[in-house]
Amino acid sequence: MRWGKAAGSVAGGLVLACLSPCAPALAAAPANDDFADAQALPSSLPAEVSGSNVEATKEQFESVGIFAAGHSVWFKWEAPSTGFVSINGCKSSFHAVLGVFTGTALGSLTMVAGDNSGAGNGCEYTGAEYTFKATVGTVYEIAVDGNGFYLPESPKPITDGELTLRIEATPPPANDDFADAIPIEGRIDEEPGGDRFYFGSARGYNWGASKESGEPDHEGDQGGASVWYSWIAPETGDARVSACCGIGPVLLGIYTGNSVSALSPIAKDTVAGFPVSAGTKYYFAVDGKFNGGAGEAAMGSFSIDVGMPLTPNRGLPAGPALPARSAADTTPPQTTIAKRSIKAGKREAVFSFRSSESNGSFRCKLDRRRFAVCGSPKAYMHLKLGEHTLTVLAVDAAGNEDLTPAIAHFAIAKQQPR
Repeated sequence: MRWGKAAGSVAGGLVLACLSPCAPALAAAPANDDFADAQALPSSLPAEVSGSNVEATKEQFESVGIFAAGHSVWFKWEAPSTGFVSINGCKSSFHAVLGVFTGTALGSLTMVAGDNSGAGNGCEYTGAEYTFKATVGTVYEIAVDGNGFYLPESPKPITDGELTLRIEATPPPANDDFADAIPIEGRIDEEPGGDRFYFGSARGYNWGASKESGEPDHEGDQGGASVWYSWIAPETGDARVSACCGIGPVLLGIYTGNSVSALSPIAKDTVAGFPVSAGTKYYFAVDGKFNGGAGEAAMGSFSIDVGMPLTPNRGLPAGPALPARSAADTTPPQTTIAKRSIKAGKREAVFSFRSSESNGSFRCKLDRRRFAVCGSPKAYMHLKLGEHTLTVLAVDAAGNEDLTPAIAHFAIAKQQPR
């Protein structure tokens, strides 16, 4: 240990040493801080390695991603076979961003996966998982950095710490065949004024998917990597369905029928949607447009959404009438918000609440909307970005309203720091 110099003197000229330790030396940068010192991962899958990017730096010509904070470390992996693989930093102590490249020198690398392309289904809302088609014998250079993105009103995110990098084979989608179509489930939401809406969604991918014998060409394109979903219409009306966004040119087919070779297509309008009958099962095929140059259909991850306006409850702008207030009971109930689930990536929020008295009801108000009768749990969808306030008050069987409603403040942001 090094020690400081003498700090002063006393009467008579005697100089005393001030034995205070010098400031500790900075932590050393990781051994794989530089591209040239990339740490090799096992070729066999799954492969997982732990490490750190504390004190890591950014090299000249290095470009990991738009929001990379400049604390990158490097790994390399040689593909043992050709096929789709997924790579992620989900278990890292910070919000990780990844870049997968081929090449032998910074400044001349080719990005295979990274930024917003090829995002996988793991690491929900973090964008830290990617899927790509690896080629046997190819060495892939992998950079792990911290995500430095944050909104002005949010605290700066942590961009370094302990990290875990994992590579694994990507299985074919479970709903590759029509017979294995995944059901889409949703819920009905009622807004003040009696307006009612249905919304359902699912996430999926078509990496490694195929086209069945007898399967039609969706939207007139041969495609070749389709996956299937089923959906039962909650009411009669007009529905809208869409699939977005990782596939690129996406094909979407809407059908009724009992087998892949006996389907009846249903035409959709980009504005009006398509007509549906209550209780009828519909099938949606999601495929990628065929790429003649690559000789295969476009593949990627996506979300499929189904929505429709339902028959409004006109005449009940604030829900059913409340019971008449009893002269014998004048004590208002107390309201408590018991649980909340905020899904910023989907712009959804779900709240559960309770009353100190039974056999009553609730009224909810989001932001500046009017109070309306609501039930627990209460879900809000398609929320705008920014700050929101939910106000909930309980009403007991005698008609007494809580004079001190429960209030929850929450935010919907594009990307939440971890």
